[in-house]
Amino acid sequence: MTAHETDFSGVFAGRLARLDLSLFEGIPSQTSENDRRSLLALQEAVRSRGPYAYLEIGSHLGGTIQPFLPDDFCTNVFSIDRRPLSQPDERGPVYDYPANSTAHMLSLLGGLSPRGVAKVRCWDADARDVDPAAVLPKPALCFVDGEHTDRAVRSDAAFCMRVLAGSGVLAFHDAPVVYNGLFEVVEELGRGGTPFVAYHLPDTVFVIELGDVPVHRSPAVTRLLVQNHTGYLASLRANDHYRRFYNRPVFRVLRRIKAALRGVFPR
Repeated sequence: MTAHETDFSGVFAGRLARLDLSLFEGIPSQTSENDRRSLLALQEAVRSRGPYAYLEIGSHLGGTIQPFLPDDFCTNVFSIDRRPLSQPDERGPVYDYPANSTAHMLSLLGGLSPRGVAKVRCWDADARDVDPAAVLPKPALCFVDGEHTDRAVRSDAAFCMRVLAGSGVLAFHDAPVVYNGLFEVVEELGRGGTPFVAYHLPDTVFVIELGDVPVHRSPAVTRLLVQNHTGYLASLRANDHYRRFYNRPVFRVLRRIKAALRGVFPR
């Protein structure tokens, strides 16, 4: 047992209930502080229902896996990641992911918890190429943080839906980036008559509950939902650079010229 594991022994449940962000301190995670609080709130809510398994698409270094290692209620952790060194993104640029290997991630996780890393199973693949029947036991919570394109989000969501089989929690990171994909996922659920509840948690976590898994009623998640202005404003500000770009002086001039040519003069 490492010093990290000793620190968690006997006190993990309390730290999780407090949404203690130091549960993320071992491995860097590309999430904001509010994102981490939201993920811990979901973990606490799912954990309150009893032993569970967790599935993640897009793990990179394992930053968002680490809170599950010391959780004795978490029996299995499934990680699916194609492990690209770079990948496309709806924001435009191609994003690099150096040292993106399963071996590196497991080494980092093993340094935190040799005992906890034993419950991690990995697939170096696109989720659509993984057999859902191989993901056993069925996870109660899925987290999608893979390729940030609308196409990939739809594909990853479809895989998670098959794995969850109508009951469980599906969370997505960076909702302001892949909002069109999320819109289509929700629209398809509605057309199919699938019972679900969907909502947004700060800063950029989008959640879909399938079946009778009302984690939004848990105290930790409810507190975040009541303060929903935090996530709403964070999402708008995440895309504010597009508005700033569109309102540069050169574009203002071009819009005035266009309006003048149409015979419409702005105020």
